[in-house]
Amino acid sequence: MRVILISLTLIIFLWGLSRAQEPGPAELIKQGQEIFANTCADCHRLNGEGLPDKFPALNGDPYVLGDPKRVIATVLNGRHGLLGTMPTWKDKLDDNQIAAVVSYIRQAWSNKAPAVTSALVSALRGK
Repeated sequence: MRVILISLTLIIFLWGLSRAQEPGPAELIKQGQEIFANTCADCHRLNGEGLPDKFPALNGDPYVLGDPKRVIATVLNGRHGLLGTMPTWKDKLDDNQIAAVVSYIRQAWSNKAPAVTSALVSALRGK
């Protein structure tokens, strides 16, 4: 009986620990906003409008609003485009941080795309 109680307690503890690692939607967006301000806004601007002919706007961008896997891959691996080069963030931000910042840009300003999860980021990071 004691072994069963200990096992049950451990299972409940681990379940609670796993739930605590994934922030709720409001907290995710708040974290993403902070990460964006500290790592992305110099190029993409706090208002998401970018800098013409240098850094693309994120506000209203079909790329940002479309398939989240493409956006996550861009944040993870960087991108070379017509307007310049975006650095890779896979060695600087963890899965939760990338999920937060991608969720933020997909829901900030006039954007209304669904949030992403750290599990999706993790799956794409592993490819």
